[in-house]
Amino acid sequence: MDLPEGALSRRALSFVRAHGQRVTSNRVQRSAAHWIEQGFDEGLVLRAVDYERRWGDLYLPPSILFNGGPQYLGPDLLAGHWSDGGYLEAGPARYSVFYDFLLGPDGAFGVGDTEFIPLYASVEGWIESLALEYEIRGVAKEIRKLRGSEVSSLDLLSMPSFPGVSGHSESWLMDAERVVLVSRGICLISGHPDDLVAIVYSGIPDREASLGMRLP
Repeated sequence: MDLPEGALSRRALSFVRAHGQRVTSNRVQRSAAHWIEQGFDEGLVLRAVDYERRWGDLYLPPSILFNGGPQYLGPDLLAGHWSDGGYLEAGPARYSVFYDFLLGPDGAFGVGDTEFIPLYASVEGWIESLALEYEIRGVAKEIRKLRGSEVSSLDLLSMPSFPGVSGHSESWLMDAERVVLVSRGICLISGHPDDLVAIVYSGIPDREASLGMRLP
């Protein structure tokens, strides 16, 4: 599979090669001239072309959150509010949701309804998170999902970030016994406290070997 060199960790690269599929369409490159003729900003169109060359038409397994995430990675230009603000569609939703998956002007990967909520610093961050999610779900002996006020039972401020996953409203944290995914994205869009989610993975045997890194 043709992937950008040096863009992903060994874990994520192995995940994409094992579970991903890429069927190149070059749709954006074929549409670029027409989009510019329609009045779209040329810089935005060139960003879409670059994104397609890097990650376009890459199908990955679904995430446990965000209704599975994008069906595949690939840009589109969403006319009006989003394109005027310099946003690209990061990929079409796998199922019907009330938000779009977007790439911000700075490359952040996120979701947007009336405003943009960055989830990760880049689309690579989303892929790294998905790869870690799949790996850790396969080795953790216990998985608990907490919602809303239940999340306050965790001392999140004392947990360092899990290295290699550059999150914004989504964050991977860890301590001596657990690895925790904290998801604030939907909560920030909906305004409903119960949409805050923490997924706690514990009972991970030989964490250095199973997760590919030394943890405290």
